[in-house]
Amino acid sequence: MIINSELTQTVINKLVNSPECMASIRNLKCYDYEARFGAFIRVKFGIILLSSIDWPKVAQAMESQL
Repeated sequence: MIINSELTQTVINKLVNSPECMASIRNLKCYDYEARFGAFIRVKFGIILLSSIDWPKVAQAMESQL
């Protein structure tokens, strides 16, 4: 699997800046960020290369914002 760090950072920025997404993990612990936010990222922002995103890094960044 090839991780795209620029795409990963874009996803982090989109999710952290979304009050709905942050409220989602604040209210209910998330164990699988790709499952919870993958469709949101694909539909809302048109990012279809979900396998190129470093999801553990996304999880770490979002959890650090809580």
